[in-house]
Amino acid sequence: MKRVSLILLALAVAFGCKRSTAPEEGGGGGGGGGGGGPTPSPESTAVYFGITPDSSFVYWDSTTSSSSGTALDTVQTIFYNYIPSGGELLVPHVDTFFISGRTLKDTFHIKGDTVYLYTSFAIESDTVRLRYNFGIRPLNIGKSWMPLLPQTQRLRDTIKNPLTATCTLGVRLDSFRVDSSHAYVMDSLSVSVPAGIFSAYRIRSKMHARLFYGLFTIPTGCLPISGDTFATLDTYDTTYIKPYYGVVLTQAKDSVVFNSSMGSQIEITRRYRALTGRR
Repeated sequence: MKRVSLILLALAVAFGCKRSTAPEEGGGGGGGGGGGGPTPSPESTAVYFGITPDSSFVYWDSTTSSSSGTALDTVQTIFYNYIPSGGELLVPHVDTFFISGRTLKDTFHIKGDTVYLYTSFAIESDTVRLRYNFGIRPLNIGKSWMPLLPQTQRLRDTIKNPLTATCTLGVRLDSFRVDSSHAYVMDSLSVSVPAGIFSAYRIRSKMHARLFYGLFTIPTGCLPISGDTFATLDTYDTTYIKPYYGVVLTQAKDSVVFNSSMGSQIEITRRYRALTGRR
């Protein structure tokens, strides 16, 4: 089950509420924010969420896992030029992790008043592709939306993991299903981070999903493990956004539970705090 655990851990880390950057403030605060009219342009929506070309932001990153302890890092996010494409505005960005040496590339898709991220997860030869709804402009207390639509994606991969010299555990992946998701603006309040004190909207979001798979052994019966089962993934995020500035704090908890005789629960908590922003 270790291989499946790693797959679900990767899913759990990536499903959390996505980080934005915080360019120089252009107006607005936690209690308000520009509306841009009934049909705002993608460019004005990008600015509203603090996504501007040639801007960067530095975060302090803390990740704690029940299986691997606590890891600290400093992350710099850099946004690049806007790219108009078929009614959408594409904004490429790169996250550079200074301690671990990782680099992650992604692209925001902005259409009208809404910001999206398309996230893909490679599982052996299959890929799960999801469209994550980051936020809808303007933010106001009580506003809600669905970050991920309920959906099912079929999988046809088989993972084989030798457990002993004479027995191999097989995991036949069946499908990945998002059962529910919900995000809402709780309130507006002051939040203190290393970059300063900001009036920001506090947004809570949650998601419940399941990965269905079957277990078998080679040869059959070499271990008392077989049958169809599933693992659940629950994420709980709290994000603090200042309009025209960006995300200043993200707190998240991901929980993966394996529904099998060999199963266990893995929890991951994440915290991103703004250190400094610049244009």
